[in-house]
Amino acid sequence: MQKNRSAIVIASYNELEALPVLISKISPSLNQYQTIIIADDSPIEIRKDLIARCNQEFKSSTSKLDFSFASSKNGRGAAIYRGIKFAQETYGDFDNYIECDSDGSHRAEDIIRILNAENDVDLLIGSRYLPESKIIGWPISRTVFSKMLNLIIPKLLNVPCKDITNGLRRYSSRAVKILLESTPENNGFIYLSEQAQLISKAKLTIAETPIIFENRIAGESTVGAKEILNSFMGVIKLIIPRK
Repeated sequence: MQKNRSAIVIASYNELEALPVLISKISPSLNQYQTIIIADDSPIEIRKDLIARCNQEFKSSTSKLDFSFASSKNGRGAAIYRGIKFAQETYGDFDNYIECDSDGSHRAEDIIRILNAENDVDLLIGSRYLPESKIIGWPISRTVFSKMLNLIIPKLLNVPCKDITNGLRRYSSRAVKILLESTPENNGFIYLSEQAQLISKAKLTIAETPIIFENRIAGESTVGAKEILNSFMGVIKLIIPRK
């Protein structure tokens, strides 16, 4: 197997503006052993345009670009689970798997740095809450809400990390095996916490690295009141032991 054979799984929903920009920024740094998987839940009527725009920005890359579409919006967690499974079933096992958002909040330079990090752990989290980290462009209300979640949830789930809700991460093939063997309890962004809990319970290694997190570069947030309510319910489900 080639060194650093990697899949970059990007969750997407109606990101016609921001996603092609992200593709244009990360694809020049990738090589022939690396594959981008767009796990997209957008309506069928915009798929053709999305594919065309992404392929246009990707055309000079030596890596691969592929798409995994859903018939309806199922949530970020479901998209990532589907995208990772699609990557493995279509291209075989990878050395590691990256997941990130499509709205530009995860900077291309941080994605590439985490992709190539020499830190040999099973879960490497791009953390917004380390001393060297920085958050740009968030309103105070969202900053406070996020900090509260990341103070409470790791303690409730007994996961050793400071940022359990950020979606810029790298998984080892061992970690992905654990994730794919477990049926997800959550489909939304709280699946990030579920993933970390599963990896921690399996006694695999977890580490964090600082990032600069920027508010989305284009479009509107798809996280609404319903998603936030579902996240609280999702945490409760994770606290209750699985049968």
